[in-house]
Amino acid sequence: MPFTRRQLIASAAAATAMCSVPPVFASSKSVKIAVGGKALYYYLPISIAESLGYFKDEGLDVEIIDFQGGSRSLQAVVGGSADVVSGAFEHTLSMQARGQAMQAFVLQGRAPQCVFAVSNKTMPDFKSMAELKGKKIGVTAPGSSSHAIAIFILRNAGIEPKDVSFIGVGASAAAVAAMRAGQIDAFVNLDPVITTLEKDNVIRIVADTRVVEESDKIFGGPFSSSKEGRSNIRTFSFSQKRTRRSLSSFTAL
Repeated sequence: MPFTRRQLIASAAAATAMCSVPPVFASSKSVKIAVGGKALYYYLPISIAESLGYFKDEGLDVEIIDFQGGSRSLQAVVGGSADVVSGAFEHTLSMQARGQAMQAFVLQGRAPQCVFAVSNKTMPDFKSMAELKGKKIGVTAPGSSSHAIAIFILRNAGIEPKDVSFIGVGASAAAVAAMRAGQIDAFVNLDPVITTLEKDNVIRIVADTRVVEESDKIFGGPFSSSKEGRSNIRTFSFSQKRTRRSLSSFTAL
């Protein structure tokens, strides 16, 4: 069933904006936001806010820095080259467990948006997840949310990470090219990569977290997310209002 624009936006960008705490940029009007594949629908709220000038409306000079995968954008904040990262909520939890004080302050969606798909080129007769043992599995980047979801889905099928080879393919043209060329046997990626390949019958979808109901079935309930309205970051207190404006603006197109 095709999505309407309203349905697309309602499920778009299950990303969370997060930063190190205490806020390193609370007194600054210049902010660097790291993302892991800006062209992805996952980041629509931020991209729309940027294009419609919502950051400038608040007197902020925002630079969005694009990385190949969520793990690399997260590393940018940890390393100090970015102030905020927009990415998967579980990074907040994993970084806190490692002693890094990360705080999520705005929720941009309700589902992970990742899709697990197999190649129709290298696995034309695919019937069971067990067939993926010993295969090459693409992820946006090692350590990213796509990597974590790939591991989760494979383990549910009885396949351990050591039983496959994970390959970072990014989340843009490189991912599309890798799948078309048969360089990987399956991957976890996001739209528009997934839609592009599905349209051309290059892939077969095995697990789809773009729809909230399907995501809940895969994970056994609602995916972890931040609670709105709990931000301690005054400079970014506008973010949730601007995110809602971004969604409303796109839906009205």
